[in-house]
Amino acid sequence: MNVGSLRPGRLRVRFALLVATTALFVLAVLAALIVPPLERNLERSRMQSLASAMDLTTRKTALTDQLTPDLANGRLSKAGYRSLRRIADEAQARVTLWWGTGGGLRFEADSVLGNADEQPARHPELPPIAFVATATEGRPVMTVGRFDGHPTALVARNLNPYGTPTVLLFSTSLGDVRAQVSSVERRFLVGGVFAFFAALGIGLLAAEPLARRLQRLRRSAEAISHGSFGRPIADRSRDEIGDLARSLEDMRQRLEQLDLARSQFLANASHELRTPLTSIGGYVELLLEGEADEARRHEYLATVHEQVQRLTKLANDLLDLTKLEAGGAEIRRDRIDLADLAAEAVRDAQPLAEAHGSTLRLAAGDADAPALGDELRVLQIVRGLIDNAFRHTPAGTTVEVACRTTPWGASLVVSDDGPGIPPEFLPRVFERFVRGPGAAAQGSGLGLAIARELADRMGGRLQVESSPAGARFTLELLARRSRAVPVAEAPGLG
Repeated sequence: MNVGSLRPGRLRVRFALLVATTALFVLAVLAALIVPPLERNLERSRMQSLASAMDLTTRKTALTDQLTPDLANGRLSKAGYRSLRRIADEAQARVTLWWGTGGGLRFEADSVLGNADEQPARHPELPPIAFVATATEGRPVMTVGRFDGHPTALVARNLNPYGTPTVLLFSTSLGDVRAQVSSVERRFLVGGVFAFFAALGIGLLAAEPLARRLQRLRRSAEAISHGSFGRPIADRSRDEIGDLARSLEDMRQRLEQLDLARSQFLANASHELRTPLTSIGGYVELLLEGEADEARRHEYLATVHEQVQRLTKLANDLLDLTKLEAGGAEIRRDRIDLADLAAEAVRDAQPLAEAHGSTLRLAAGDADAPALGDELRVLQIVRGLIDNAFRHTPAGTTVEVACRTTPWGASLVVSDDGPGIPPEFLPRVFERFVRGPGAAAQGSGLGLAIARELADRMGGRLQVESSPAGARFTLELLARRSRAVPVAEAPGLG
């Protein structure tokens, strides 16, 4: 990952745009929740006002009685038309009169258009007759429709529900209501624009501290990527960025430890290679001078051979470590008998015990100790543990190898009755190139590190215990495949 691609400036802008867009969205939701109900409530209030005005009008029988047809010509009289205009003035609404006929309803008079003689019955500015026809009972009916090209509140009532219908229609334009609603919408729009830019500015200001903190983390990550681990990453905030900073600090410490371990590894490996090479070079020069007698020449050659063996073992150990770390070492998990392998390792190591002047024995234990592991790798571990026991104990020591079954597998124990491992050294026993007190000069300090990693790769574990009565190494392996410690999830190296 290229940490330089993290641009806090873009983060600030994105954060500010997110805040501003959220504010705009909230206003849009509020407008959607407020404006339509407001419009409906205003329209309903206007219709209720018209219904109340009609109710007051119909109680004035002196006025409504004049809305009946003139008996002479079957039309509304002039007095009736004046009553219609008076009703319209009192109600502050447009009033239209419809009469019933044998075929339905007909337009008779309108407070704005005049009477039927002056206006055609199907004048385009008349209210919709379909709505007027719904007023067949004595109660008012209300609706909102388009009348005269404008949204209009309509209230109709049949003044004579038990005889020839006389329908009175009150109507008033809702243009002012729509104007009020449009005004509210414009205010929401202006408020939305203002809120957007205000939130944009607030978002930029609020994102600034976050961006500065991310910049610090970016600089720290860049320093780590260039191999500089000396500067701690500090962020005490209890938020996600603080958690990220603490994770990066933990990573920095681990990388610093790995870098130190790598440096120590290279230094130790160089030292382990240089020491035998220097020794070999010195003895070869003595041999080339030709001044040594036969006995000394034989001694020099034996020492050179010993140092070559030491270099060979060190090279093999380093190769094993490299393969294990790279995942190139093939570790099998076949069914094996740990007891048989322990007996084989004890037989093979008897010459080493005799040369050391010590005793090696196989303790009585379970005849069979089935487990899952790599036969060759298990033998490598056991031989290494036996060799390590003789290397760090004086002559006359007794080294014992024992096997036993466990509820979940099998274990192999290599113990000695030597002086044991000092407590301060015990935590570092499995570290690379670490040799304990009394270690022989030819020890590389890699054997136990390789043994533990092999045990881990087989799904088991290698542990150590020590007391003044001696040291005790225990190899534990599973007897069957277990979900608790699958091969792919076995503990890692180191």
